[in-house]
Amino acid sequence: MTRRRIKAMKRIFFFLMALIFFSISTFATLQFFSAKPPIGTLEQTHLQIGVAVDAEAEKYATELVQTARTLLEQAYTELKLQNERLFFLRDYQKTIRLASEASAKANEAIENTSEKRNSLHSSLKKALRETDNKINHFQTYYAHLPLNGNARKNFTSAKLKYVESKKAYERGAYLFVDKNLTEANHLISKSVTAAHQHLSEYFSDLKKWKRWYEETVDWTIKNKSTAIIVDKFAHKCYIYKNGKRQKEFVAELGPNWIGTKLYRGDKATPEGKYHVTKKKSGSQTKYYKALLINYPNDDDKSRYKSNIKNRNIPNRGIGNLIEIHGGGGKGINWTDGCVALSNEDMDKVFALAGSGTPITIVGSLLSLQEINGH
Repeated sequence: MTRRRIKAMKRIFFFLMALIFFSISTFATLQFFSAKPPIGTLEQTHLQIGVAVDAEAEKYATELVQTARTLLEQAYTELKLQNERLFFLRDYQKTIRLASEASAKANEAIENTSEKRNSLHSSLKKALRETDNKINHFQTYYAHLPLNGNARKNFTSAKLKYVESKKAYERGAYLFVDKNLTEANHLISKSVTAAHQHLSEYFSDLKKWKRWYEETVDWTIKNKSTAIIVDKFAHKCYIYKNGKRQKEFVAELGPNWIGTKLYRGDKATPEGKYHVTKKKSGSQTKYYKALLINYPNDDDKSRYKSNIKNRNIPNRGIGNLIEIHGGGGKGINWTDGCVALSNEDMDKVFALAGSGTPITIVGSLLSLQEINGH
C-alpha cells in the first residue's frame, strides 16, 4: 500500500469521524432544545378536575366539569398527535393551552359549587322552617278531620319527605333537600286543597245549622225548658235553658263525623233536630247511661230514599239506635255514630234531660273563617 493511499484513507476516516461527531452533536442539540411533552401539566389538570369532583361540582356545576373533561381529552389527543411527529418538529403549545383551559374550568366549577352550596345552605334553612310551619298548620286545622285517603296519604308522605330533608340538610346534601322539599310542599298543598274543598262543601250547610240552633234556643225560651245542642266541629255538647247556655261538655263522635249519617255502618254522626225517646241506665245500656234519640227522623228517611234511588249509597239500611251516652273521654272519635261523653259529664246531662227533650246536632255553630280566626 503506497503512502499516498494511506494518507487518503486517513483523510476519509477523519472526515467520517467528524461527520459522525457533527451528526451526534446536532442530534443532541436538537433533542436538548426540542419541546418536552407537558406531562406534569396534564397530570396537574387531571388532579384539579378530581378536586372539583370531590367538591360535588358534578352536581352543582355539571356543564363546567364536563367542559373541563372534554378539554383535557382534547389535550391528550393533541399530545398523541405531536408525539407521532419527529421530535424536533413537535409543538406542545396547543396541548398546554387546552390543559390550562381545562384547569380553569375545573377551578370555576369549584368556585361555583362553593357559591351555590353557601346560597342553598341559607335558603334551604329558611325553606325547612316554612315547610315545618305548613305541616304544623295542617296538623292544627286539618289533621284531626276525617279526610279522604289521598289527602291523608299525601300529608303523611310530605311529613316523611320533610324529615328526610332535615337529615339530609345536616349532611350537606343540599340538592337532595331542595328536590325533596319541593315535593313535600307540593304534597302539602294538595292535602290542604283537598281538605279545604272538603270543608267548604261541608260548611255549605252553615245557614241550615244556624237556623236549627236558633229554633232550638227559641224553643227553650218559649217552653222555659232545657235543650241539648251538639256542635260536631267544636266537639262540644251544650245545655241550654231559657235561651241561655248553662253547661258545655267535650263530645266524641263517629270517625266519619264530617257530613251527616247516610246509612247503617257509615260511622257518621247524624245532623238534624231530634228529641229524647228513652233514657237508659244500668242493664239497659253498655255505655253507663244513655239518651236514645229519634233517629232517623223524617228528613233522614227522605234523604236515604233519594240516595238509594239515585244509587249514591249502598243499600244497607238507614240505621238506628243513635244515642248520647257515657263511656267517652277517650280523646278520639270512636263511636258508631253516637255522641259520647265522659261518665261524669253524662251524669249531669242525664239528670237534666227527660223524654221529649230536644237534641239538635249541627255541623258547626261558627263559620270556617270564625274558626280559623279570620
